[in-house]
Amino acid sequence: MEPKNRTTRARRLARAAAGLLAVAAAVTVTAAPAQAAPAWGPITQVDLGVDGARANQQSMSLGISGNGRYALFSSSATNLVADASPGFGLYVRDLRTGRTELVSRADDGTALTSIAEEAGISGDGRYIVFSAEMNGVFNVYVRDRVKGRTSAVTNATASGASEGGSYEPAISADGRRIVFMSARTDLVPGAPVAPNTRNVYVIDRVTGATRLVSVGVDGQAANGDSEHPTISGDGRTVGFTSKARNLLPETDGGTADLARLRFTTLYATNLDSGTTVVAGLDPDGTPGAAAPTLRLSPDGRYAAYALSAPPLPGGKARTELFVNDLRTNRVQSIRTSANPDAICWGEPSAAITADDRWIYFSGGCSDTVIRAGQARFDLYRQDLRTGRTELLTTASDGTPKDGAAGDPFVTDNGRTVLFGDNSSNLLQGGTGSDWQVYIRSLKNS
Repeated sequence: MEPKNRTTRARRLARAAAGLLAVAAAVTVTAAPAQAAPAWGPITQVDLGVDGARANQQSMSLGISGNGRYALFSSSATNLVADASPGFGLYVRDLRTGRTELVSRADDGTALTSIAEEAGISGDGRYIVFSAEMNGVFNVYVRDRVKGRTSAVTNATASGASEGGSYEPAISADGRRIVFMSARTDLVPGAPVAPNTRNVYVIDRVTGATRLVSVGVDGQAANGDSEHPTISGDGRTVGFTSKARNLLPETDGGTADLARLRFTTLYATNLDSGTTVVAGLDPDGTPGAAAPTLRLSPDGRYAAYALSAPPLPGGKARTELFVNDLRTNRVQSIRTSANPDAICWGEPSAAITADDRWIYFSGGCSDTVIRAGQARFDLYRQDLRTGRTELLTTASDGTPKDGAAGDPFVTDNGRTVLFGDNSSNLLQGGTGSDWQVYIRSLKNS
């Protein structure tokens, strides 16, 4: 099993933005875009290196500590630290001191050269979890930034590489629980795991116990791949996508006969109760045709995801963003427009604040297009209680930016957001057209 393409998210947004540009001329403009609240401060770049130099290659946002001090990102830049990894590395920037630190290191401090794209940061910024190839196979590792040590979360040798490695780690806020995906069959002795099938696991770093999450009904092996795991900040809920059709009974409270579905389904598992539910629901309560990722709120109550929607004019594909209250199964559409006739689009990489009040997301609607040819993936935040929406990304002079925003991560209090953007006019003086990483904070934060 090979690591995922490191530019998957960037290319997805770039393709989607290009498609929207092609159809924007056919969209009727009916209203001005939502405006950012005046309390927001300027947008500042995060992927900076020695002497504040801007990254000389693309970077992607990966996470922010709960208190907003530490930002995690990946980059192919060679000018961020003195011993940058050739081609690709994981970095943490201290937003208070301005220090950029390479965290994809072996325990002896050596910069690692084969890193998978996905990584995560604990709530206090101390622990970084990632997947890297050492000794011929990919394993999950955790880096303790305080002690300067890297330790293996999973263990496998080159002789066992035929079973595949372990990928896509995410970490709880307290750093105790780590979720990941693996096709190995030896991670939990006696666990029902089908050969050559990807499964989702969680490991407790305090007890050392590893648990299979993607297990079928009555303890049977999942009969399809499960991947893209995420974990709530409190470490109690795991979200993942799966092609398996036996994770729930065939008739689950009238939801649907999952055995008849042909698309990937989004699930959420409560680790305390062991209960698994469908997270990616349509507004009518049935499982939807979802994009293969989801995000959970820090308390695990809400799942954010994107569902396939009728094509845009010209036949271009699109997805719309939704939030599901996992306690009540109330599904809420997240749109930048209250106009029911507006054509909207949204990305599944949305972030929800710790108080379940605000959602930060990338998307747009046909009536937030300034003029023909400028349908964009902008960054917004929406009040989940009132529906009030704020636009957070514009060019440095307040005019529309010329690129796409994506992959937002937000602090617990919602006062700072980390995101990626490939606009060339986001900052004064220009930023090129590569994907770079930025933050925006409330002025009094």
